[in-house]
Amino acid sequence: MNLLRRIAPPLLTLGLVVLALVFGSQAWIYYTRSPWTRDARVRADVVTLAAEVAGRIVELHVQDNQRVKKGDLLLRIDPQTYELALQRAERAVTVAKAALGQSQATIAANQALLRLRQSEEQRRRTLKERSAISAEEWQRSSTDVAVAQAQLVREQASLGLVEAQVQLAESAYNQAALDLQRTRVYAPVNGFVTNLLTRSGDYARGGEPLLAVVDSDSFYVSGYFEETKLPRIHEGDPVRIELMSGERLKGRVDSIAYAITDRENAPGSRLLANINPSYTWVKLAQRIPVRIAFDPGSTDKIRLRAGVTATVSVIEDARKP
Repeated sequence: MNLLRRIAPPLLTLGLVVLALVFGSQAWIYYTRSPWTRDARVRADVVTLAAEVAGRIVELHVQDNQRVKKGDLLLRIDPQTYELALQRAERAVTVAKAALGQSQATIAANQALLRLRQSEEQRRRTLKERSAISAEEWQRSSTDVAVAQAQLVREQASLGLVEAQVQLAESAYNQAALDLQRTRVYAPVNGFVTNLLTRSGDYARGGEPLLAVVDSDSFYVSGYFEETKLPRIHEGDPVRIELMSGERLKGRVDSIAYAITDRENAPGSRLLANINPSYTWVKLAQRIPVRIAFDPGSTDKIRLRAGVTATVSVIEDARKP
């Protein structure tokens, strides 16, 4: 009994030390090697919409944070200027086509005249061979044929110019119709209008951003994992996602980034490498972005918002047979 009392405290101390070492090693492995991170963000594609034509906004059909569907009318720019331009372009096409028809009719008439002159010249040539007419009369008919041919060539050249004018007028008409169509701005994707600063009555300039739409079909998670954990992360691995607000979702590893910026690799003088001569004893592991896609249906009951923080854990047991 006395022996047991003497060895019990050292054994208990030894057991506690062993447990501390076991739990400490497990905690070390979990925090340094297990593929999880608290540094994750929910991301989404944002489509910036700009006016392709200039004009005053006369209709604004959306409000800030409103949900829109692809093809919904978002706003309308004053179309009067572009309607007048389309009318002028339409009249220009009509005039050009009329000129084309007149030129074609003139060419047809010149062709008929040329055939007539050629027939007359052939007839006079036969009479001249029989000495029924003088050479002067035959020469006059030959000159008429040459004149008719020159007129036909000139009209054919004019026809090419008129055809080019018709094509230009049609191109101007198509451009005017396209500009009129562009006075209406539609939603290119399903999503949410965010940070709306545009108001009805504002003047829109071509290429100037008017509003942004968050693509609701493009949400994903970007997790920043330490480089020491990357060997245990593979594309297709299942992932548990917990938002800071408490919602839990499921996803899979979609891809892993292949490069990040090296802050120590700034170019120096004469484009030589600029190496920092100091070296710290403690080196922090770099964080590599890992793109995570949500499982289909896992976000149906949760309204995601780009930029919120999340904790991501890769499920390693799913790879084991």
